[in-house]
Amino acid sequence: MNSEKLIDYGKRWALLALGMFVAASGISLITQTHLGTTPISSLPYTITGLTGLTFGTTTFIVNVVFFVIEWLLLKKRGVFHAFMCFQVPVVFVFSAFIDFTMTPAAAVMPSGYIPRFIVSFLGNAILALGIVMQIHSRTIVQPGEGIVLAESVFFRHPFGTMKVVNDWSLVIIACIVALIFTGGIIGVREGTFVSALCVGLFAKQFLKLWPMPKAPEPRVAEEKAMA
Repeated sequence: MNSEKLIDYGKRWALLALGMFVAASGISLITQTHLGTTPISSLPYTITGLTGLTFGTTTFIVNVVFFVIEWLLLKKRGVFHAFMCFQVPVVFVFSAFIDFTMTPAAAVMPSGYIPRFIVSFLGNAILALGIVMQIHSRTIVQPGEGIVLAESVFFRHPFGTMKVVNDWSLVIIACIVALIFTGGIIGVREGTFVSALCVGLFAKQFLKLWPMPKAPEPRVAEEKAMA
């Protein structure tokens, strides 16, 4: 690997780290409004409410379970690659970012329903920006997305369809677990449904403003390789 490629590689991983921090900040803002966390975070947050473990810790635990399921599904299809194991340390860092940002998010939280709803809405935009930054890094997905990709490959259904099924399955499981152990629901409210609708819309808008680079034409790629 020449120095130019090494620098590019470093920049992409730095962008991934920054994107994870931005996304974690968005999740923390959404969650600290107490108007409902994001669909994919609903189960970790419910476990936090039941056990007292930090939100970051439960996020990591749930994502490790996601990774194990991803590994099992892709192994059955014969398409699991060792590089995918890097998802575990990556999500460990992401989980640490969540714990790091939860306290500042609580400190800046306004009082009153409308201000908190606005913060939740802005948190969705911040989360979407962080997701787009991670996409642009072109490095590795986290287990939360990796399991959806694996389900898409294993069940031969479109990624978008499996993403919706996966997210709402987590919400339902979170509600059932909370109802069994507390008789109520933890962390699933109107903000959860707003996140389900808004994050994807915000991400699409950010991708329009910051589109993914097109793959070079074969001739151009050949010339670059020979340069």
